[in-house]
Amino acid sequence: MRTGQTPAVDVGLHLQRMRRTMALFMATVPSAIALALVLPRRHSAVASPLAVTVVAAVAILWVGFSANRDAAARLERIRRAFAVHGDEKRLLRDHWLVFLVVLVRLEVMVIGGLVVALWGGGVVLGVLLILLGGVMITLTWPTARKTQLLLGRARALRESVEN
Repeated sequence: MRTGQTPAVDVGLHLQRMRRTMALFMATVPSAIALALVLPRRHSAVASPLAVTVVAAVAILWVGFSANRDAAARLERIRRAFAVHGDEKRLLRDHWLVFLVVLVRLEVMVIGGLVVALWGGGVVLGVLLILLGGVMITLTWPTARKTQLLLGRARALRESVEN
């Protein structure tokens, strides 16, 4: 093993931690659907159901579809930081934190869908938005390939900075 290289065990533990984190966030999807189906519809004194639906849908779509761009920028920052500090354990911890931010952003989609179900356009539309959030969360499934790609790019950047 080269100096500064993370042992395979660390990547495995990193993936386990990320997958456990994701499982917690995925558990909110069926919970939100159940709440949407069980809780009675609410009425807002502030806005009409149409206004609640439009605002929530715009927020859901913006948050969901800007999450990838935000994650890419955050990953670039942690790769650049790694080029300076060279600590692979810190890189993996920072990777988990970026992943956590992405999951929180996608969780906003799930919560927005619940808002639409309770105060907005109704249960069907709300559940569809909740499911969209669930699909987006599922697409973030952490894999060894993605982690190895991050490590490889970070190491290459570090080597280019050192030379």
